[in-house]
Amino acid sequence: MQAYGFLRWARRIIALAVFLGLTYFFISFSAKAAEVWNALLGLQFVPAILGIATGGLVTVLIVLLLTLLSGRIYCSLLCPLGIYQDIVYRIGWFLRNKKKRRTHYTKPHNTIRYSILIIVVICVAFSFVFLLVWLDPYGLFGKIATNIGRPLAYFVSGSKYDAWNLAAFLVSGVILVALTVTAFFKGRLYCNTICPVGALLGLISRYSMFRVMIDPESCTHCQLCSMNCKAFCIDAGKPVIDNSRCVVCFNCISKCAKGSVTYRFAWKPEKKALSAAEEKQPSAGNNRRAFLLAVMGTGAGIVLLNRFTEKKKLDIPKAMPPGAGTPERLKDTCIACHACIAACPAHIIKPAMGAFGWQGFLLPSVSYENGFCGYDCQKCQEVCPSGALQMMPLEEKKRVKMGVVKLMLENCIVEKFGTDCGACDEHCPVKAVKMSSREGSDKLFPKTTPSLCIGCGGCEFICPARPKAIVVLPLSEQRQADAPVIDATINIEVDGFGF
Repeated sequence: MQAYGFLRWARRIIALAVFLGLTYFFISFSAKAAEVWNALLGLQFVPAILGIATGGLVTVLIVLLLTLLSGRIYCSLLCPLGIYQDIVYRIGWFLRNKKKRRTHYTKPHNTIRYSILIIVVICVAFSFVFLLVWLDPYGLFGKIATNIGRPLAYFVSGSKYDAWNLAAFLVSGVILVALTVTAFFKGRLYCNTICPVGALLGLISRYSMFRVMIDPESCTHCQLCSMNCKAFCIDAGKPVIDNSRCVVCFNCISKCAKGSVTYRFAWKPEKKALSAAEEKQPSAGNNRRAFLLAVMGTGAGIVLLNRFTEKKKLDIPKAMPPGAGTPERLKDTCIACHACIAACPAHIIKPAMGAFGWQGFLLPSVSYENGFCGYDCQKCQEVCPSGALQMMPLEEKKRVKMGVVKLMLENCIVEKFGTDCGACDEHCPVKAVKMSSREGSDKLFPKTTPSLCIGCGGCEFICPARPKAIVVLPLSEQRQADAPVIDATINIEVDGFGF
């Protein structure tokens, strides 16, 4: 029993470290946090599936193998939203009286959980990732931490947070309240009813090599294991454990005075009595009719969506972070976890409202109101767990064309007031904007070369004219800009207007 106690506390410590580490990354004031916690971002299951083509296959195989060997350890150790629910439920446990602390076995909602899983799988197969934006546990945690935790952290410190968005704050608040209330009273109900990751890993954990199991011969049906199960998956009366919902927390083992509950090797012939008990476990096969209806309904819905949604490329009102490629690719691979928003040192990446259509709600977009994209910066690409912002060599990133410059000379203060400026020239790292002379005038006027422009927004941000004399027009498809004539390796620290 001491060994199980050690495992239980080791699990708690590791889970808490993972939760605090990821929370620190999302709310931290320092962009260097991404360098420390980037490994944890890369271990998230759904982003890894979407990013299989960009290196996520290893993570997918590791999580599946770990589940096949040990059960749903991933849900207990690496899923930040699952750990958050455990913390909330534990707080509720301390606030309740002894009688209300007791849990009891509840039947699994297999029709709901597996129908959702099948619908999500079909949608992803058709490159329709919108459902995962609202169902993936890591994505939900990222939204909550970035849109609520980060602004609050800045507010408490007295600092200004330029990436704050009211709509994203309210949406994330609704999600947070719903998850918190559910976890407070029902533990991991979300994980075992709605979460597609929990449903998929639950299918595998039913047949994992090591499982939490009850010995029916020594069990006295005292209900202690069931009363301390936060997944509500132990039926001590039979006795049987629904391993598809068990997250291997070891709470039940530590409470069993007879040692009837153990975590042991399960790939061996069992006694008939135990097999009969296990046969009583809820089976996904009982819901085949619901599965077929979900498959047919989802398939028909996806076909209709593909037919009636606009396929032509449209002009977009907001630029995309470097590496996104196109709005279509961003929608197909991004779960809106907002890791890029948290990691951006310039705070120019913000949740999109309607810039990319209804499927792109809350996906990352770029705004140059309070900063510009650093020429040597790749933080957003480095932390993206799904490959939605494709990682590339720095020299290639320096030529990614997020937008194209547009000059309205009539607004320029040199043209309007005859005042010397040149801020746009000074802040263009590729010299797509240069000051040049004009015949009959001793002043220098800005001149643009759009083919060189990478759309970093330096010129737009720094322009002192109101309205702006120079802006960046977003592109619906990112491409490589022409190579600059000079070796531009400018590293600018912006203070005021910078000139």
